Amino acid sequence: MNRTIDIENERDELNEWILRSMELFEETPYLDNLLTIYPLETAVPNHLEQRLKRSIISAHQGRRTDELIQILQGEVKFPYDEPLSYLIKEVENCRTSNPRQINRIANTLYAMTADELVVRLESAPKINQQMGPMFTNWIRSNFELLNLEDFEESTEGIYVLSSSEEDGKTFVNETLNQNLQKRPDLVVKVNETYIIGEAKWIGRSGGNQNNQVKDVLDFCRDQRGDVIRVGIIDGFPWATKKTNGSIINDKVNVLVQEFPYDIVSALLLEEYLGTHL
Repeated sequence: MNRTIDIENERDELNEWILRSMELFEETPYLDNLLTIYPLETAVPNHLEQRLKRSIISAHQGRRTDELIQILQGEVKFPYDEPLSYLIKEVENCRTSNPRQINRIANTLYAMTADELVVRLESAPKINQQMGPMFTNWIRSNFELLNLEDFEESTEGIYVLSSSEEDGKTFVNETLNQNLQKRPDLVVKVNETYIIGEAKWIGRSGGNQNNQVKDVLDFCRDQRGDVIRVGIIDGFPWATKKTNGSIINDKVNVLVQEFPYDIVSALLLEEYLGTHL
């Protein structure tokens, strides 16, 4: 995507908080520091017992499909990203009533060698990609929470609204006159100023990640009344250079870095809120 701002020579044209977030990525152990907010766990391989390995290899070599699928039903994961794996594993009669689907799955399994199948079963599981709850947990652990009544009455300090999804959405839409389909990830009051925010972890460019960035940017553009909207983004959008030294011009990077409204790394959120005291 073409840039309209030279990020090497025209950085003074960037939004202050966006620039500071980019500098965090460039000048600090940014990803390490994010562990305080997004505490990703180590992916540990799942070693199978020798007897189970022998059973898998024997069923695979003998093309005993029913036996092989039954074994895989008992495993904690499927050896590849199969759309029907949960149904096959968890729902009664799915395996026995759908021979064409089972045959398709079997053909995929037999396209691997038995050793490849075992390696896939033993590979480390995907690390949890549900980053939203991690951000929410961090907010609840690092900011003072107030119930709805006390939140509305507060006039001094930084407080985060503690409420149900539905109550928070109703408050934001009816009391603060916003127009949101869900409760924002952040509802905070700084003295008498209300600030709402949407938080996203963006690990790469493309696909659903682009859509998530668009959601945050659209959220920020729709500023209404005295309520301040802020985007809270972390990850790839703050990167500026590839390993070969060339400028990153991926869509999510350009859109975020040239955005005129406030977007901030969660690492700067406390400081950002403090500027409104």
